[in-house]
Amino acid sequence: MAFKPGKEETFEGDILFLGEYRPTGWHKEQGGGPYPEHSSRIWDVKNKKNKGLSYFSEYLVKKLKKPTAIAVVPSHHSGIGATTGLHMLAGRLAKDLGLSNGSPCLVRHTTVDKKATGGDRSIEGHLASIKVAKADRIKGHVVLLIDDITTTGNSLLACKRLLMEAGAKDVIMLALGKTTH
Repeated sequence: MAFKPGKEETFEGDILFLGEYRPTGWHKEQGGGPYPEHSSRIWDVKNKKNKGLSYFSEYLVKKLKKPTAIAVVPSHHSGIGATTGLHMLAGRLAKDLGLSNGSPCLVRHTTVDKKATGGDRSIEGHLASIKVAKADRIKGHVVLLIDDITTTGNSLLACKRLLMEAGAKDVIMLALGKTTH
């Protein structure tokens, strides 16, 4: 099934969500059935699989016009750096759209508990565990900030604040999926 631009997209405040995300465990608890395509492609990005990277890259290349740089919300683990599937997606988008690749700009310096297992979801918790590095890649730019899965949006909001304080002209927040249960 092809991604249907505009049909799954929703805004919540200033955050654009490209579609709903169904955690696999919750999906099974609800009776299972075929796992939703959009959720599968998010897992593909998390696992650095080309199917998910292409799924989102091809859609976003056609859709995005305004940003001049790209950044990603870092993993909850410190020390991972710019090695995630989300960073790979950002690299593709930077190349295909001619954006400044600021994907390594946001760095988690202190590991936090996973949000899915009850970790702190507050903006303050994110601000205390993330820093900006290589600010020259985003300074003066309109930055597309992407996250793979979000529940509260607080990681995006915290990262937006950090990017703005580091000199970004504006930040557009986007999540590939929103947990809805």
